[in-house]
Amino acid sequence: MKYPIMLVCVMMTAMSMSALAQGAAAGAAGGAATTEKAKHPKMTEEQRAAMIDKKLQEIKAKDEAQYKELIALKEKDPEAFKAKMRELFKADHPKAKGPAKAK
Repeated sequence: MKYPIMLVCVMMTAMSMSALAQGAAAGAAGGAATTEKAKHPKMTEEQRAAMIDKKLQEIKAKDEAQYKELIALKEKDPEAFKAKMRELFKADHPKAKGPAKAK
């Protein structure tokens, strides 16, 4: 009974070491690509527009005056509108990462 158990242990050790060696070899071949954190894919313009429209509809349901102000800002100054929407999205998602603000 002792020898079959030892045989199983030796086989498991050999398979584990083989898998570790393959992982190390793949890591060495991949270089820095495997050490970098995976990034989210960029949103398309259609996805971004849909997200902004959805947020505007939420704002319209809550505060009609703010909605009208944002629509007017969108027509008058698109860059200021983008900055304001970015600010609103960050207010809803406080853990979202973004550029560090100087205080």
